[in-house]
Amino acid sequence: MATRPEPPRRQRRDAASNRRQILETSAAVFAERGLSVDVREIARRAGVGMGTLYRHFPTKDRLLDAVLEDDFTAWAAAVDQAATTSDPWQGLCRFMEDSLALLAKHRALLDGLSNPLISTPGIVACREAVGPVMTRIVERAKQAGAARADVSVDDVSLLLMGLGRIIQLTEEETPGTWRHQLAVVLDGLRARG
Repeated sequence: MATRPEPPRRQRRDAASNRRQILETSAAVFAERGLSVDVREIARRAGVGMGTLYRHFPTKDRLLDAVLEDDFTAWAAAVDQAATTSDPWQGLCRFMEDSLALLAKHRALLDGLSNPLISTPGIVACREAVGPVMTRIVERAKQAGAARADVSVDDVSLLLMGLGRIIQLTEEETPGTWRHQLAVVLDGLRARG
């Protein structure tokens, strides 16, 4: 006689509350301080013990992926929209602006995507999903004669990382400063004549 599988166990109310508190606190701390934050500080600020934190998220990588899951999805959607914009130059501009707006919102996302040594499953999947679309966005703008012919997807990636560093340095004191820097960068990427 075959045994029936046990139904999935429901999480106790306090465990669910702890998980939610850890995620909310982690999102705030990662957004504020980036990936340099120690998980002990997250546990302290969430009001839970380290055992509770590790029961829900056995590694910092799993915690980071859980916190950034919605951001990965939002960025992929923004990149897809930019790739299908009818005007290829506007698509490139939109891609860069939407990407930087998301990076300004979450320092941990900026840290994770700009550091090749960080390779959580979520960050790796995000890079793999966005990379080819980003290449298509840049190539479309070049083929339309809107972007300089010598611009590569690597150039755009490096510029995004550089602008991301500007976000890290200025966002707390003067939010949105990066938008002016982006306008200067886009002017440099645009084809002349």
